[in-house]
Amino acid sequence: MSMQIDYNYFSNPEIPEEEKRDHAFQTVNAVRESLTLAKKSTTSVTYEFAFSIIHDLNPQLYDSIISLLVSKNENEIVKYYKELAEAQSTEDNIIEPLFLIQKELDSLEEVLEKKTDNNTFLKKRKFGLIAAKEYFTPRNQSEHKSLNHDFYLRSRDDHFGKPLYENDHYKDYKITKDKVLRIRLLHPDKDEAILGVDMVYEHFNMESKKVRFAHMQYKAWNNNVLYESASSNMRAQLIKMKSHLCDSNFCKGPESSNRSEYRFPYCSAFLRPTAKLQNSESKLITSGYHVPLCQTIALLDSEGKLTKETIRDKSIKGNIFEELFINNIAGSRWITIDDLEKFYEEKGINSNLNTIRIHAQEVDTFSEYDKIKKRGD
Repeated sequence: MSMQIDYNYFSNPEIPEEEKRDHAFQTVNAVRESLTLAKKSTTSVTYEFAFSIIHDLNPQLYDSIISLLVSKNENEIVKYYKELAEAQSTEDNIIEPLFLIQKELDSLEEVLEKKTDNNTFLKKRKFGLIAAKEYFTPRNQSEHKSLNHDFYLRSRDDHFGKPLYENDHYKDYKITKDKVLRIRLLHPDKDEAILGVDMVYEHFNMESKKVRFAHMQYKAWNNNVLYESASSNMRAQLIKMKSHLCDSNFCKGPESSNRSEYRFPYCSAFLRPTAKLQNSESKLITSGYHVPLCQTIALLDSEGKLTKETIRDKSIKGNIFEELFINNIAGSRWITIDDLEKFYEEKGINSNLNTIRIHAQEVDTFSEYDKIKKRGD
């Protein structure tokens, strides 16, 4: 994943904090869902995993999102070391609180090695220092090691040799020997142009030169209700999605009499309701519903809103959807990479960008050795 421009949006004081928090939470959820699909996991990856990937790719964005979503308690030890570091710093030598905390921790460890009895208060101080150290330390950055980043796809004469967006940037992660995840995070040039968060997930098979996909539009709902009247642009966004995907017949599969496999309808566009977070201490939980776009529009037409009750029998729960998509039972049909290129050019999906967009591309690379072995079998 990489960024098209600087991320001023999440730190812009002129934008309401509630709006920024909604978009931050939706962004993390979209990154999390793309990672879950790529890892072929029936259990969603952790929020820590998603945070670690964002930190890996853009620490500035990570800091902004964390400040909106996660509260870190500023206890007395933290305040003490903040003041101490500031007092000891000069223009030429900036002292970090973390350095001073570690210095005391090292000294305390030496004392505890010698004093093994009657050390209750020493241990209490140690635990307090460890907690204060955690305050100044970025959140867990280790889990993403299961994704081997800095593995780049070779330039080819196909989709992956061409820039997809203007000022195109991305990062590749090796999932397995023959599977790579390419991921981008982009948003419009102007903060005020941001209308929401969407995620495009594409699964490429480089042996057959085909691709299938699913598009997700993330929207925040309040107490499991999403009113169309609460968002002046939601209808326009959904109709635009319908025009791009449904009206282009990507949802249309082979006739039932010719179908050789069982699967769900070929819906490729979904609405993803996410919870509103009241503050940075709110628990990170997402409802996980995938509501097909056609069902979303029908409900808005008839009721003007979506509720947990009305979508329950018209949607797919998150972990179930991920398993279905992984096994090619949900999502679009397979199309040629050339057809996808034409779709991008005709619809301007690469330039007509008015949402924060996570664009994830899972690629089955298939080594030459495996191709030869397969022919031999």
